[in-house]
Amino acid sequence: MEIGSIYEIDPNTFSDAAAYDASVFTLKEIKKYNKIHTAFTGSGREAIALALKAITKNRPNIRKTALLPAYMCDSVFWPFERGGWELHFYHVDKQLEAEKENLFVQIENLNPGLLFIHPYYGSDTWKPLRPMLKTWQSEGICIMEDVTQSYYLADTEWNADYIIGSLRKWYPVPDGGFAVSNEPFPEEFCAGNRSFIETKLDLLTKKWNYFHTSCSPEEKQEQKKAFMAKNREMEEWLDHYEEISPLSKESMQILSGLKEDQYKNRRNENCRYLLQQTIGKTKFSPVFAKENTIESVNAPLYFPVYAENRDDLQKFLVSQGIYAPVLWPVGKENEKLLTQAEQKIYQQILALPIDQRYGLSEMQYIAQALIEYEGVKSPCSDVPCPLPQIQDTKSEVIAIRADANADVATGHIMRCITIAKQLQKKGKKVLFFTADEYPFELLTKNGMEYVCLHTPWNQMEEELPILCRELKKHGCWKLLADSYQVTVNYFDCLRKVCKIIYIDDCFTALYPVDLIVNYNAYHLRFPYEKAYKGKARLLLGTSYVPLREEFQLSACPSYKTTGTLKHVLISCGGGDVYNALYGILIKAVENRELSSCIFHVIIGSFNKNAAKLEALAKEHPDIMLHYNVSNMAELMGQCQIAVSAAGTMLFELCAMQVPTVFYVCADNQQYDSDFFANENRMLFSGDIRQNREACIDKILTNIILLLNDENMQQQMKRKLHEVTDGKGAERIAEEIVNL
Repeated sequence: MEIGSIYEIDPNTFSDAAAYDASVFTLKEIKKYNKIHTAFTGSGREAIALALKAITKNRPNIRKTALLPAYMCDSVFWPFERGGWELHFYHVDKQLEAEKENLFVQIENLNPGLLFIHPYYGSDTWKPLRPMLKTWQSEGICIMEDVTQSYYLADTEWNADYIIGSLRKWYPVPDGGFAVSNEPFPEEFCAGNRSFIETKLDLLTKKWNYFHTSCSPEEKQEQKKAFMAKNREMEEWLDHYEEISPLSKESMQILSGLKEDQYKNRRNENCRYLLQQTIGKTKFSPVFAKENTIESVNAPLYFPVYAENRDDLQKFLVSQGIYAPVLWPVGKENEKLLTQAEQKIYQQILALPIDQRYGLSEMQYIAQALIEYEGVKSPCSDVPCPLPQIQDTKSEVIAIRADANADVATGHIMRCITIAKQLQKKGKKVLFFTADEYPFELLTKNGMEYVCLHTPWNQMEEELPILCRELKKHGCWKLLADSYQVTVNYFDCLRKVCKIIYIDDCFTALYPVDLIVNYNAYHLRFPYEKAYKGKARLLLGTSYVPLREEFQLSACPSYKTTGTLKHVLISCGGGDVYNALYGILIKAVENRELSSCIFHVIIGSFNKNAAKLEALAKEHPDIMLHYNVSNMAELMGQCQIAVSAAGTMLFELCAMQVPTVFYVCADNQQYDSDFFANENRMLFSGDIRQNREACIDKILTNIILLLNDENMQQQMKRKLHEVTDGKGAERIAEEIVNL
């Protein structure tokens, strides 16, 4: 697990940035400042530079003397120096509040033209002195406020003349800063630096690939070294950049798609959790530990702590994969002016990552690392421990390890959700563990709790330390695994922590597990009984097909379609890697023999071709797109026939007795062709991976054949009825409970 460091960028979030309309760009959070003019820049320091130019132009007689806090990033000083401003500093205390007496004396003696204020780490550290701002403004002092660490700060009077901030510190963008004011900004933008933007995008997408592609640990390390070195190079270049660039269209496009409220809530949750975990420690303590201060903290940039030996703590956290930056190194402009309290701030403060990439599991991981650093033995040690004797079986937590993304079909996690619901009915708590956040919407929709491991989905052995720790932490002594990426060593390690149930579709190895499930009819191809005799309990055959309750025959009403129109259901799973839906539909709408058909098309959560399908549906009213179908059985029951990729959905169609045309698109589906095609249970159209066009043509031929042969449809229905009764999930859950 890695927590912190630079953001990664999904390359799909800025695919057509050149066409983005910059004139409509805005951000909800910036509207709260209630200023007339807004300017978006390449960085926070460029926003300062633009604001200073505006001040000089709007207030030509201003004294170019600026009073800034002594605790500040030195990059803030540079725009002032380049603009010919004389810098002076006021002091701050350990709570990061301005020292009132010192500030008043400085203002009286200097009569500065500009006062620069900075609410630190999501707390309005200027709240006690905000009433004075209007007084100083009436005396001709311009107030500039930097909200870079407190972008989400709320319930505050935003009465500064200029408010600036960095956006690139908060979000996965190559550049970003802003300035707002009631005074106009000059047109001081240069053309922008495309080389910087393109290089930055390249390195941040490389970090995305670092997390989401598979390669050896050595290659991973080389990738990381490369993009981190390039990032340092780009930041050094920016330090010497004196132009003012406009915000890039790539950043606008990414920012316009962000869920700011959701991100704010996530940061607040993370902040509150770490606050609870860090109070009362001896080697470190939260900066904002006073009761009245805690309540005022709003979704900060980082969670700050004071550490007795800051560098030692930082190194320890790095060894645990946690990257906490030092904010900030002392600048040459103020290094000789610091009070003893300010020197300690610079020497002891460390910023813990709490941004929106992370949730409870990552915060627990950070808290556990801090506890270990404190010297308290961790209950989540990686040292293997024997399985505990659980006395109260009602309180046990059953873990499920599954993924769903553009490469992993949603059928895996859906069948696990079905089993999970049956476990919940039996009074068990269920907790999902996923490699990434892709399945969260699906899990949330189904009321499931989950923990994100933030690990490569296709390199499962890399997740073992964190997964073992999380299993112990949450009291999970049984684990249901559903992935083709598992290894014998993976299960060997996990078996030291919990009992293991594995859904095994392919019999690729003899796994050290306690319970094997293969509900496919083709399980007879494999020597399960001989291989696992005396080693694992076996649940084999179609009586264990884990269909959702809506497909249980006792609960399903009999739907009938009336009228001359023929309704055809088409589904290709969650991702549709081979773009089968579009290929089928574009030919179907041009085929006269299918002119009386209505095509009900299920769009999976990870379908990258949804936009093309939507455009096609707009041109052809006989195409009806369905998203997030809440009752699949009902939709199936309204259709005369179906087209589907092989997999669990074929069993669902059996339960609903829907005559079906199917094809194969994955290794685990290849044996389905034998069983379902046998005795004409369904019509097989080939493997789309081998010849896409031929497979699609065969699908169209079989659709026409099946629609025109009602006798074949009736024969299919009788045979499909015999395949499953839909109660497999209940049987699996019972076996897991009794394991």
